Amino acid sequence: MTRYITTTITVSIHPEGENPIYGDRATHVSVEDEAGGGFLVIKQHGDSHEPGTVRLDPEELDAVAAAAKELISKYPKESEE
Repeated sequence: MTRYITTTITVSIHPEGENPIYGDRATHVSVEDEAGGGFLVIKQHGDSHEPGTVRLDPEELDAVAAAAKELISKYPKESEE
């Protein structure tokens, strides 16, 4: 029998009351892998800034950094795969 596990690979950081998926102030932190080892990706989906730009409030930075550290610490290392 196959054993299934849960691995969180994306987290949304957003102000309370704002939609975590499509809110203008939602920041998504994810761990991705293109077969060379995991790396972090930070995205925002708001239309209020240039594509490729991430804007963080000073108060938001700690939450984003903590989420990024948590995701990457739980991502399997190549030797564990």
